Amino acid sequence: MGLRFRKTISLLPGVRLNISKSGLGLSAGVPGLRGSINTSGRVTGTASIPGTGVSYVKTKQLGSKKKKAEKAASKTKSAKAIEEKTSAKTSKSTAPKMLSASSSVQIDENTLKSIHNNSDEKIDWKKLMQAQSAEDFYYDEETFAYLHNAAPAILKGDIDTYLQVIFDTNPLDDLLDYGSNFEFGTDNPSRIEVEFVINDAALNDAAANSNQSGYNTLLQDFVCSVSLRIARDMFALLPVKDVVVHTMLGGETIFSVDFNLDTFSKINFEYIDPSNMATKFRNNMNFDQKKGFAPVNRV
Repeated sequence: MGLRFRKTISLLPGVRLNISKSGLGLSAGVPGLRGSINTSGRVTGTASIPGTGVSYVKTKQLGSKKKKAEKAASKTKSAKAIEEKTSAKTSKSTAPKMLSASSSVQIDENTLKSIHNNSDEKIDWKKLMQAQSAEDFYYDEETFAYLHNAAPAILKGDIDTYLQVIFDTNPLDDLLDYGSNFEFGTDNPSRIEVEFVINDAALNDAAANSNQSGYNTLLQDFVCSVSLRIARDMFALLPVKDVVVHTMLGGETIFSVDFNLDTFSKINFEYIDPSNMATKFRNNMNFDQKKGFAPVNRV
């Protein structure tokens, strides 16, 4: 097994020099992402010198030859289940008003405000590293072998392995009706950042059939519910202490929130209002019930 040496030296605020066996490199810091990966498998590394306008960006595409693990944990409610549930509701005369997502999946208003109620099962990386077989897990042998092999690097906080596991397990695939262009990044193994563009097409009917205040309230609950769900799935997948979620709409950041694990783990998700709960964490949101969201800086 090869050894890898890496040391980080602080040069200027937000700039670090990384010394490794493979050579030298600069990484930009606070705020910023050293590396990121999006749902297409594109990995981006950025190096810049603040105040100079000088930057270097390198991207690569993770190939399809990478072995795909099955979902690391079973979903308690998949997008297919949502579709079946809401389709059944439409057959009843008392069916609620439906909102049409661009994917043609029919999503009711209650679903849009309760996305946070479901999540992946938490992965016990320590147990996986120590285990010798899949007998004590709900994984098949191939998935167990993949996670078992990744566990040592995950527990050591190897960021490259974080990004590879995210790519291979695709933890947010069942949220694609609600958001797109999910991008993950970090420069700190105890923290993961997720940026996503909300699928506001899911609220088109609400915009047509609600007054402005009613629509804005639903939009706020929708944004906060998805943000909470993203945090739940990322805490389940990685041994991080913070999940930072940036919500994009119309090319602007409209909600940026830092979910801390210590507080997050105490939430009873069945009995919360998503907007009230999400805004209890450190966040930037500029929301008015009559005017809606305004752009904000990221936390």
